[in-house]
Amino acid sequence: MNENWVIIREYATDFEAHVAKGVLESNGVICVINNEIMSSVYPMAFSSLGFVKLLVRQEDETLANEMLAEVD
Repeated sequence: MNENWVIIREYATDFEAHVAKGVLESNGVICVINNEIMSSVYPMAFSSLGFVKLLVRQEDETLANEMLAEVD
């Protein structure tokens, strides 16, 4: 099965991304964090390199955004 992934949030730190990931996963939404290692290896320079991205399956995008909007 080919799944399409979409970025739903970008965070400055991997900690923030993991909190959001925990919210989604505890509600049954499968998600992935991208760029996590870069923020740990290069924490000072990371903001100029990009953000930690939280991705969900395209079919879960609306639900995931609703869940995260409640905790933002």
